Amino acid sequence: MNENNLCTHQGAITSGSVSESHSLEEENNSVTCPFSANKSEKIPRLYKASEVASSLGTSSSLGEILEWVNSFLAKPHKELGRKGPVCPFVPMSLFLDKIWFSAIENDAMNVKDICNIVTNLREVFLSTEPTDSELAINKAFLIVFPKLKNSDAKVVDTVQLQLKEEFVEQGLMLGEFHAHNESPGLRNEAFRPLRSPIPMLAIRHMVDTDLPFLVKKSYPAELRKVYIRAYLSNLYNSLSRAKFSEALEYLIEAELQLSSKRASESDILSKQPV
Repeated sequence: MNENNLCTHQGAITSGSVSESHSLEEENNSVTCPFSANKSEKIPRLYKASEVASSLGTSSSLGEILEWVNSFLAKPHKELGRKGPVCPFVPMSLFLDKIWFSAIENDAMNVKDICNIVTNLREVFLSTEPTDSELAINKAFLIVFPKLKNSDAKVVDTVQLQLKEEFVEQGLMLGEFHAHNESPGLRNEAFRPLRSPIPMLAIRHMVDTDLPFLVKKSYPAELRKVYIRAYLSNLYNSLSRAKFSEALEYLIEAELQLSSKRASESDILSKQPV
């Protein structure tokens, strides 16, 4: 590989000069899924970060997202509220070249279509090396929607909300990113870590620090119970005693809220005339 096309520095992979006439738009946007039982099933092409850097310029949608990953997610930020990069795992993931990028170029898809594609990519993600739990935390799929205007990016939120339970139950996280994402940082509510220049969804393995994303008060108690049980089930062997106890407290809280709700509903029904 030409060194002018791939520049690495402290885990960062950046796009250099592009010598070959290769663009995402010139390629077939889908390939046969090698992990699917149905070999005719189509999924969007996946590019490693190194491939994006060497073959696609920063003017491409994937090149733009890679630049954002390098300059934002992999770097410290003054508004983050803690030391280290915005996403602690990204520098190592870039260094190991374990981030894959895929662009969904079709602009005529509905929420169901996108859910189907993301679900298929989830199965590919689970089958892609590394699959060992200790190394797999450095693996991520970034699914980019260049045809989706940021003003319409709520579709990404809808897809994430519909699929999150399935992902969490399998020990995975599905993150939604777009320019108008209002999700606050964990240590600074004024910080917006999930804002990206192009709408996208990110698939990665769950880690112990994900608990705050699973116990949001905006989630119904029933959903929080499902999330916390999945968290404990998938990470039981790797959780510290403190993290396990914290998750257990959240689970008890959700169970008590559900019990109180059921008691209240039962009381209301008992007072209704027969």
